[in-house]
Amino acid sequence: MTGYLRLLALRKWIVRLVGAAFVLYVAYFAYSMATGEERMTDVCNQIKPGMTTDQLLKLAEENGLGPRKLNVGTKLAYLAEVRSFGRHACRVELDAGIVKSATYNYAD
Repeated sequence: MTGYLRLLALRKWIVRLVGAAFVLYVAYFAYSMATGEERMTDVCNQIKPGMTTDQLLKLAEENGLGPRKLNVGTKLAYLAEVRSFGRHACRVELDAGIVKSATYNYAD
């Protein structure tokens, strides 16, 4: 009987750990969504007109944005935050590989 009680106690702790992990994941997701605009606005403000595509992609990589590569003739790019599953992004207008403007964009 003692083995059975130990098994029940172990199961109880496992269920609690899984529940706590789930609550932490949901809290992290909610926090990421709630603070995404602020983070991305800051990043978009770092993107200055006149930046080259290479400088833009380096900044994107440093801040965990995608995509990691742009086509040569790209005129419009959305550098999206992976953390918020792409909902928060910078809308970047390009001309001949040079940044013309960058603004915050929320995709919902």
